[in-house]
Amino acid sequence: MKICEKSNKFLSSWKYIEIAKYVPSLNRVIRIKDKDNPVFITDNDLSNFREDNNNIGLYTSIWKYNNKDIGNSTRLSSLYFDLDNIDGSVSLSDTIKLKEYLLDYIPEESIIVYFTGKKGFHIECEAVALGINPSNKLPEIFRHIANKINDKLKLSSLDFSVYDPRRMWRLEGSAHQDTGLHKNKVDTTLLYTNIDTIKSYCINRFDNKVCDQNFSTKANEWFRDFTYDLEIEKEKSKDFISYFNKYGSSSFKKLNESEREFTKDNLLKNCSAVERLYNQAKENNFLEHEARLFLCSILTYSEESIKFLHEILSHCDDYNFEKSSSHINDWIKRRQQGIGGKIGRAHV
Repeated sequence: MKICEKSNKFLSSWKYIEIAKYVPSLNRVIRIKDKDNPVFITDNDLSNFREDNNNIGLYTSIWKYNNKDIGNSTRLSSLYFDLDNIDGSVSLSDTIKLKEYLLDYIPEESIIVYFTGKKGFHIECEAVALGINPSNKLPEIFRHIANKINDKLKLSSLDFSVYDPRRMWRLEGSAHQDTGLHKNKVDTTLLYTNIDTIKSYCINRFDNKVCDQNFSTKANEWFRDFTYDLEIEKEKSKDFISYFNKYGSSSFKKLNESEREFTKDNLLKNCSAVERLYNQAKENNFLEHEARLFLCSILTYSEESIKFLHEILSHCDDYNFEKSSSHINDWIKRRQQGIGGKIGRAHV
């Protein structure tokens, strides 16, 4: 991420990054700590970090912080995407597709593409160009944007696990611990070759400097539209579930105790809301996002009810059993942990 380092600039305070490295004996990436506290450095310290660790298997946080006390700091990052597939050619194809989409809204010099050193690619859309402001809501916003773009482009390589508040990101220019290949910037010419050519290029480390960035009104409007959409979705979902919690599920209270064991027929007989959505799915092969959320809120309490939920969703043209199961399991786990359903997710 390229931001102005002049002390009189607001974003210059966001200069602290966490660091981590791959530990062969543990076969995992470990954050570097001072006792129980994470170690922070600035970009000016990266040369020493590389030298001390032979520039192999190095990571920094994707987020920059304005305070070394992570609990009292705010996050800032460029909008980022991780495209990873066991077949590097598939990752490359998806990367090209995503970059071409982004070029409709973001200046090319603000879309930075990296080969990660093994089989994937990173895309970073520069924060300054998009007008991204520091916020601890950015992981949620970035995930929402990735979901929306993935729905549009139907990418097979986009990794959604990377949108968390402590995400570590392979350091540009460092060598991958498995392949020895470097995480290098991939310019437009190289991007349109093939995965083997890109790998050969990344045997060596090259200059990965990012040019100074300028604010783009068009890119900022594109980014802000997603943030508006996220807030609208959250409010609509909140209102919809609140309404059905109050009215839609009232039919269950009319059941005798002996009737409360789930059966499809009893539910359809006593809950007009579910009956209406069941018929809508069959007739239109489609359900709105809010309708699916409602069904998840009441049909995830037993194996039989989950089977019926799948039956309803299977009438929709976009139904995918594995994807729906994953979202349903996530809903159940979050409810069990007392953190509620994930109302900002894509269709189940």
